[in-house]
Amino acid sequence: MVNLDLNHLKKIVGNDPKFLRKVLQIFITNAPKDVAELSKFAEENNHEKVAFFAHKLKSATGAIGFNDAYESFKEIEALSKKLEPMDTIRGKVDAMKSRCDSCLTDIEAVMKSL
Repeated sequence: MVNLDLNHLKKIVGNDPKFLRKVLQIFITNAPKDVAELSKFAEENNHEKVAFFAHKLKSATGAIGFNDAYESFKEIEALSKKLEPMDTIRGKVDAMKSRCDSCLTDIEAVMKSL
């Protein structure tokens, strides 16, 4: 089960359930595309693009209060900017791809509970 800090999101956008659902819907629409791009560029050994998409996902997960994913994408971004070995980065990207794929259903359940 994904652990979202909804209080963080509420501080940013307010406590309107309809708007909270809309923000979370944007995340579950965009995150899979961004994770796919992150994974693609990791396979292509493109540190610059990996850092870009890790930063984008870090921001998105941070905004919705998905704090542990935020920390993971932050680490991937930092490793990419330091041009660390891509094998190390790919392992972390693969783990987050799997994690994000499974968390979308959990986020949908959170949306329904609002």
